[in-house]
Amino acid sequence: MKRRGFLGALAAAYWRAASASPLRSPRVIVLSWDLAEMLLSLGLAPVGLPAPAWYTSGIVEPPLPPGIVDVGLLFQPNYDLLYELRPDLMVITPAHASVRASFERIAPTLTLGAYMNDARPYRAMRGEALTLGARIGRTVQAQALLRQTDDVVDAARASLAGTHAPLLVAEPVDDRHLRLYGAGSMFDELLRALGLSNAATRDGFIKGDASIVEMERLAQLADANLLWIGRRGPDALLRNPLWRQLPFAQSGRSATLPMISATGALVSVQRFARAVAAALPSMSSSHVV
Repeated sequence: MKRRGFLGALAAAYWRAASASPLRSPRVIVLSWDLAEMLLSLGLAPVGLPAPAWYTSGIVEPPLPPGIVDVGLLFQPNYDLLYELRPDLMVITPAHASVRASFERIAPTLTLGAYMNDARPYRAMRGEALTLGARIGRTVQAQALLRQTDDVVDAARASLAGTHAPLLVAEPVDDRHLRLYGAGSMFDELLRALGLSNAATRDGFIKGDASIVEMERLAQLADANLLWIGRRGPDALLRNPLWRQLPFAQSGRSATLPMISATGALVSVQRFARAVAAALPSMSSSHVV
């Protein structure tokens, strides 16, 4: 009886301590900027990330809080730092498969990011957000994020109801080339979710989810409007006189969206949907070719 009473008192003391000190958040190192976005969107900041400045310039949101340790390069991190940070979890991508065993000696390791090469990346990233949420004890937050993203996409689609010209989503490369996003890209899947048409997928104009094309080829898509990704917009192309002869240089034929990662996660999806919904009302709805 005395022993039973002692164990009961010990258990009671344990639960009192547990209720007074909530479980700490897991310490997570992420070796991907896009997956860092996914982690942050669930309300947890990584303790370590390669080149945090790249996240700030290429992903942008959610904002990266101060104090994140720079652990080196994406595929050549500083292993001494990884050990010193004592992570509870390492989050890596399929591209890290050859060195996964070395990370597993540091902490349990989770591979995410296959959605970036999925034929339907938006659908696939939803499942990965739930997987990450379950792994870090934030399933409720992951489910809420999915519902919020659905609401944002649905609201954008409703606001865009009507007739819109086909679109091109592009990034400038230099004064003669630009990168277009086609079938299999997040941008293409979201355009379709918004009830819009991606001109880059027409008759095999480009192959794959993204392709670098010469500027003069855009003349074949003269009925489309152009959405620039990133703050630079067409600045790099303005040095080329041919650009000024293309219809996209005319007023109402192009718009510049914020910097949004083509392989970003659900916050990037929301930002793209909102940006497209804000840009299209100022653009011409149809063109005679």
